[in-house]
Amino acid sequence: MNFRVGFCVLAVMTMCWVAAEPSAAQSKDKDLLELTGSRSLKFDPWGTPDHRWPSLATSHVGEEETYYHWSRRNRKSLLPEGTEASPLNIWVGGDSLAGGAALGFRELTREEGRWQYTEDVRKSTGVVSEWYFDWMKYLEEEVADGPYEVVVLSIGGNDWQGFRGGPTEKGSAAWTEKYRERIETIFQILDRPGRLLIWVGLPHFQIPFMVPLPDAVNPITRTVFGNGQRSVWVDAAAIVSPEGVWTKHILGENGDLLEVRTDDGTHYQSNGARLITAAVVAAVEQNSS
Repeated sequence: MNFRVGFCVLAVMTMCWVAAEPSAAQSKDKDLLELTGSRSLKFDPWGTPDHRWPSLATSHVGEEETYYHWSRRNRKSLLPEGTEASPLNIWVGGDSLAGGAALGFRELTREEGRWQYTEDVRKSTGVVSEWYFDWMKYLEEEVADGPYEVVVLSIGGNDWQGFRGGPTEKGSAAWTEKYRERIETIFQILDRPGRLLIWVGLPHFQIPFMVPLPDAVNPITRTVFGNGQRSVWVDAAAIVSPEGVWTKHILGENGDLLEVRTDDGTHYQSNGARLITAAVVAAVEQNSS
């Protein structure tokens, strides 16, 4: 009997001791909380209370802009600085007018090692004629999830036509609205944190039936791509036709005449291509650390 009483007393005392003593996990959590609390008042890696190192548990690394800003040297740029050791991955594509920027980057990659360049030019294609080549589907399947940090688009030179199935009246309110919807869809397909989208607007044309085209579509593409934090709209018309109409030559920085357009009244001559590419590169550098 005495043995049983003694055993019970010992068991009760043991249970009380266990309940009073914090577990190792609780003790560790308490120490971590105290450490975090003491550091939070002093430790600010970016020097402002609004920016913190991202938490791997809560920031969904790779899905939020915070991560990309954190990974840049200046903690704010959209893109890293392209170097030979780590070149920027750039995709350039669109209709034949995209050949301008494509030519410029082709030359740049031969001269500099800070670009990794993919050229994807498809002649006679456009936003309107998805029955001929569906850019929206192609971009979604082949480009959107690719490793490209910069996507440069130049599409629209073949778009002065009605949509198959309507609306057919070029430049009408219904036509404009449908065109805007497709441009917005392209933007949504390609937009990613840590990626810069660049849309090169249309230049002016010499061929009479194409003359109204830039004034119809440039305001649309400019509205969609020109007002974002991860997108830029390049005004090609202002670069190669500063007087507001097609011209074959413009004055260069040294006062020399530069031939910027080809005799077909549509495409860029090599000097024009270099000027367009220079504007694209400037946009990339403005968004790089």
